[in-house]
Amino acid sequence: MTLETVSGVSRAGWVSGRWEEVGREVGLCRSGRGLWLGWVLVGGGQVGERGTTVEVVSRRTLMSAPAAPSVGNGFVSGGMLMDVGGARVGEGYSHCGVVAVSVAVPPEVTAHCTSAFRLRDGELHFSGVRVYPSIAGGFSDTVVAVTGGTGVYAGARGEGTVSRAGGGEVGYRFVFVLSG
Repeated sequence: MTLETVSGVSRAGWVSGRWEEVGREVGLCRSGRGLWLGWVLVGGGQVGERGTTVEVVSRRTLMSAPAAPSVGNGFVSGGMLMDVGGARVGEGYSHCGVVAVSVAVPPEVTAHCTSAFRLRDGELHFSGVRVYPSIAGGFSDTVVAVTGGTGVYAGARGEGTVSRAGGGEVGYRFVFVLSG
């Protein structure tokens, strides 16, 4: 990957096993498979202060939960991961444990979920509580904690926001802000 400047925004990324930093700039990078990465570069020796943003869009293709789960039940969900342009960049899966079920019809389900996104350059792991107004319709917008990863995401920490993606299928937009 080469460094370049477009409209005053420096572009860089993971180069030869390390981050290329070019001063205090904000940049975007498109990986080989189209995954957009953004960050604030702070100059050499200040890697801990760098914030890296990873954004993916998911489309659910797997949901093992029954229509009306009970507290203590577990289920798995997951599907394809794409960049914002729709090109496939990986797959993601979550294992969830049901912690609350309402008496409404359909029941609102609250679950604690741990997730792993398998991307080209490694896995990104995160965890959070999700509220499903209905299991079939998917979960509401939420915030998750990044707990680690592998490859370029090894040692990652941070926070992610999850919001519904447009369209008729169950899908989400994940925006992770990473440190470490």
